[in-house]
Amino acid sequence: MSKVKVSQTSEAIVNLDADKVWEKLVDFGATEKFVPDLIEKVILEGNGVGALRTTYIKGGGDILERLTSINRNKLEMKFIILSPPMPVYNYEGIFQMDPKDGDKCSVKFESIYEVAIQEREEINTVIKNFQETFLSNLDK
Repeated sequence: MSKVKVSQTSEAIVNLDADKVWEKLVDFGATEKFVPDLIEKVILEGNGVGALRTTYIKGGGDILERLTSINRNKLEMKFIILSPPMPVYNYEGIFQMDPKDGDKCSVKFESIYEVAIQEREEINTVIKNFQETFLSNLDK
């Protein structure tokens, strides 16, 4: 099975102050608020870099993730998926924020991963939809 490395990015303007959005992201828990139709519950073990997040999917399945980097100066955080629910490999998620005027900020969500060539299109669509849903709910 041949794999290809993919980078999928979504970006959105969030109607909240950058500091508030930053706190939501680095908290690394409560992801069910951002993707409520997909996520049943989230259990967080630890905090800060090294924290483990187990996300339980509605209808069965779970995802184990580790927070790997927090850079307050760059408003960037990174995490990896240790047990993906779909056939992706070496997944890394990166959030980057850019404060805007009027209590708004731009948030970029990048996913870098490997996927089998024959599954690339389907997986890219699933990940893109997840990113867009996540970003659209950050102001909730």
